[in-house]
Amino acid sequence: MRLSIISFTILTVFGISYGQSVQSLPVPEFAKTYPIDPMPLLYDHYREAAEYALAHPEMTRHPHTKESASWNFKVGDAHSWWVSDLKAHTYYQDKSTCRGIGKHCYVFVEDSMWTSRVTQGAVDSIINDFDNMTPANPSRGIFETDSLAFGAPPDVDGDPKIIILICNVRDGFTGTGGYVEGFFDPKQEVGGSYSNSAEIYYLDANPTDLTHSSGIQSAMSTAAHEFQHMINYNYHKTSVAPVFINESCSKLAEVICGYPVSNLSLYSNETNHYLFDWRGYDNTIVLNDYARAQRFSIYLWDRFGIGVFKYVVQSNQVSEISILNDAFSKAGIPFTFNDIFKNWLIANELNDTTGNRMYGYAYPALPASNGKLINNPNTTGCDSVEHVAASYLIFKNGSNLKITFINTTGNANLQVQAIETGPVSKNVLAVPFGSEFSEPGYGTTYTTIAFVAINRDPANFASFSYKASGSVSSSATEIKYDNTEPVGYYSWSMSDTVCVTFDAFPQGILDSVRIGFRKAGSISGGIYRYTGVQSPTPLGELVASVTASISTTSPLPYPVPFQNWTTVDLTSSRINTDRPFAVALVIPDDSGLPGMMIANQPRGGPYHSYTYLKSSEASPKSAGWYVVSSSDSTIATYLIRAYVSIATAVKDAAASTPRSFGLSQNYPNPFNPTTNIEYRIAVFGFVTLKVFDVLGRQVATLVNELRRPGDYSVVFDGRSLPSGVYFCRLTATPASGERGFSLVRKLVLVK
Repeated sequence: MRLSIISFTILTVFGISYGQSVQSLPVPEFAKTYPIDPMPLLYDHYREAAEYALAHPEMTRHPHTKESASWNFKVGDAHSWWVSDLKAHTYYQDKSTCRGIGKHCYVFVEDSMWTSRVTQGAVDSIINDFDNMTPANPSRGIFETDSLAFGAPPDVDGDPKIIILICNVRDGFTGTGGYVEGFFDPKQEVGGSYSNSAEIYYLDANPTDLTHSSGIQSAMSTAAHEFQHMINYNYHKTSVAPVFINESCSKLAEVICGYPVSNLSLYSNETNHYLFDWRGYDNTIVLNDYARAQRFSIYLWDRFGIGVFKYVVQSNQVSEISILNDAFSKAGIPFTFNDIFKNWLIANELNDTTGNRMYGYAYPALPASNGKLINNPNTTGCDSVEHVAASYLIFKNGSNLKITFINTTGNANLQVQAIETGPVSKNVLAVPFGSEFSEPGYGTTYTTIAFVAINRDPANFASFSYKASGSVSSSATEIKYDNTEPVGYYSWSMSDTVCVTFDAFPQGILDSVRIGFRKAGSISGGIYRYTGVQSPTPLGELVASVTASISTTSPLPYPVPFQNWTTVDLTSSRINTDRPFAVALVIPDDSGLPGMMIANQPRGGPYHSYTYLKSSEASPKSAGWYVVSSSDSTIATYLIRAYVSIATAVKDAAASTPRSFGLSQNYPNPFNPTTNIEYRIAVFGFVTLKVFDVLGRQVATLVNELRRPGDYSVVFDGRSLPSGVYFCRLTATPASGERGFSLVRKLVLVK
């Protein structure tokens, strides 16, 4: 099932000043909707279809179950199709009309959606993309692209054309909240009640708006995704393909047709998680699974070509690793899964094919792994690695590194690779356990050394410890997210708050912040702990108040490099940067005072610049925090930079390990619709964090996995729940067999 990602709100601004002019641009509505994963709603359908196929082997020998040889529809023909009501878990008949016929498809539109949500232009665009061309190939449509990549679709109805039904998918959507963009239902391929006995899949028309180009693009990306599911079913009629394999192929179908990728940084932030896991029970955390699946399939496509995926889809093996090994063997690839898994994890950090073509991608702009950053090399620590997963330790801002790793569980499937990168040189080395790894070139030849601990064991976790030493950098490190020269300044309203969030810089102290202004004057604000979420606010605890002043005004045109910077000294505040933080400033009421300079960043995230806009500035009049855009392709990034020094007296990782468990009170509380929950784990073990209503019924699982010692934060989204009192329960069971821990906090949801 296809799942897009809309985890933030983008507002296209109507008044960024460029020099002495103001550009007026349209303002889209406040995004209150988000796609959800329909696969959990269809698990039973896959199982029932497989059981039917097993009981009716004639389906494979003589697949045509419809009496006529083909449908032979004509434009204007009316037909009622069976559709699954995903909310009520029933079926209904949808009255629709054939609005277009292509070489490979019939396009039907639910009668109630015609003209209001779907136009003839949308139908023609869908047929064109499905039959003739995609953004990736002007001479090949989705049907041919997916068929060449994955295999042939089924043909239960004797008609080679695929039926695409555009309808208001009954998914519980009422104007806000989650909705299903589209789905393939395998029960439509078998006989029995509520079956169309046809090759059909469904595209949503509410809230997907097919009267606009963005809605059509989303629909066609879904079409590519769902058509792969239909092809996949053709080779697994009597069994259900592993979800990760099926979804990774569908996510690749979107990419090879030229549609946008998912937010792959979600995987970069969670590399230490079982590769093949699929958490369909949670519409938020499953986004990570989609990102991980798409990233892995992109790598296979990028390094070995599209031909291997026919063998992946058509394999009769059962487990994910056996399917992949079977496909690699049949495709003539001289590697096993274990080899490719290791190379993929190296490529995700190094992304350079110069020395080894397996250590990178040709596909552009993929985010690197986001491992544990270590700025002071004089440290010790321990970590665990889940099965078929990886943990990254990234050393920066030091020199003369020496480190020794110990395999504390003795798991033979655990290995460590060192990935050394510098201005000119790059290198990958195996690091043996129990022997000192020394790199005198750290700090000169190599500015970064990333150690990736790889656990290839499909069933067991592994753990390791490390002890490192080296020299600490004496210079401050600049952290910035504005990568281009400024293009304008914030001037469209007054008394709004702007902020830039900064990732944690472990073992660091915030020396200063530097801010780019348009005019002379002062702006006040503060340094805050970052909550980790955009809504309801990215600003947590106030750490220090700041006032930034400048006596100069930038000339026009802006000089390159930009000159009108002011620095706020924060050394006396001794602000620790072990946790993410934010710099926020309130724009003055006086338009003659400074305006915040803005640079452009391509859309796609992760984003660090946010703006609080009053209800009079937002549409439809919803005050809140926005990601602001000045065009369809760029995001506004404020010129605020941080300068961090490494603390000279930093406790090592073992000493800084939490000595107690804890569950903090959520904030904000009361909340609507999201709230932040922080908790602390003292020893390695299995952790659950669940939410219950006042009757004791479980309404959400926020955490359900192994956790290392440390401080954690998670966001609870209650938009699908009614107002009321809820209880959050943290349970931790140490792997050592020690006594467990449990604590409960009360949450209040007010809508």
